[in-house]
Amino acid sequence: MLFVLQAIQKRSKRRNERGQAIAETGPAIFILFIVILFPLIDMLYMGFAYAVVWYMNYLEVRELAVRVPAETTQAISDVDSYYLTTSFGKFVGLSPNSIQHQTARSGDPTIVSCTTTAQVRPFLTLPFLIPVAGINQSVTFSVTSTRLQEELGLD
Repeated sequence: MLFVLQAIQKRSKRRNERGQAIAETGPAIFILFIVILFPLIDMLYMGFAYAVVWYMNYLEVRELAVRVPAETTQAISDVDSYYLTTSFGKFVGLSPNSIQHQTARSGDPTIVSCTTTAQVRPFLTLPFLIPVAGINQSVTFSVTSTRLQEELGLD
């Protein structure tokens, strides 16, 4: 066992003296950045983007629940215009063109439903040969929330 350890130490000493370790550093750093670090950053960004779209949908359904049905378009427009100017909306890169909504009201106690669909581009676009959503292509998030209609000021 001692002989094996001594042989490994001699070999690593020779490698360092000849500069082979520095030649292996470039490919290792390339693999570390392209295969591990940058995709990890993109996946964290996509998780944050989903949370931003979810919260925007939450604000929209909350606003729809306190407005009359005739004000549906105005309520969604108000929430979108406000939310897209915040730092969250700007960081994720949301725009009015990348967001779509579907709303519905149903039931005897009226239930308001809102589906928000948004397309988010990746933070870093990596040069992969095949298209991968979230790495070199946009991702479409769709979030649906429901809430009971408020009393609309009838009492």
